[in-house]
Amino acid sequence: MKKLLTILFAAALIINCYQTSSNANTIKDYLTMSQIDTTSQHLIYKGKLVEIYVEKAIFHSSTNNNFLMKFSIKNIGDKAIGVDLTDYWKVIYPNQWGIYKKPYREVVNEEQIIPDTIFNKTEIFKKFEENYFTLIKPKETSSYYRDWNGSGEKIELDNKEEFFIITLDGQLLLTNGEELENITLNEADEKKRAIIFSYPILFKSISEKEIIIKHN
Repeated sequence: MKKLLTILFAAALIINCYQTSSNANTIKDYLTMSQIDTTSQHLIYKGKLVEIYVEKAIFHSSTNNNFLMKFSIKNIGDKAIGVDLTDYWKVIYPNQWGIYKKPYREVVNEEQIIPDTIFNKTEIFKKFEENYFTLIKPKETSSYYRDWNGSGEKIELDNKEEFFIITLDGQLLLTNGEELENITLNEADEKKRAIIFSYPILFKSISEKEIIIKHN
């Protein structure tokens, strides 16, 4: 009887270990699948007036030592919108990057902006009427490029087992002349702010004809 109980206990222990291992693998697979967006366009924001995407590629310009990222703003409303792209720090931009052994950041040590929360709507609507902002027609998309505010660091990912992660930050103000949408990424979840690149990274070049947000 004692021998039978020992055998049953050992069998139960093996089953429990297998289930624990299986659950751990399931969680790992879920994290990997939910963190890695394999499409070229990564949705970082969906609001009432617009959707905002970032392309999963690293862009370079002959007039900028730092890499750039491409942000696309899609007007999903039925009225034209104006987007304020006049301030280098008041757009969505790459805030921090690094190379990691897992497809997520285990340690977060990132500094983020404190966004504006108070606006003069009358002044903003007036600027919209005066075509001060970048105009996007209904159902159309406009893109801009913003650089990483660094010192010309080169992006290299030679190890196929590692991941290159860029986290986004910033603020973007837009209006259709009647409604105001103030977009901030401070409280956005990690899956939207963290753009994860696996090997090989896609590199592209752009011309100066594109909208490049430059530091004044």
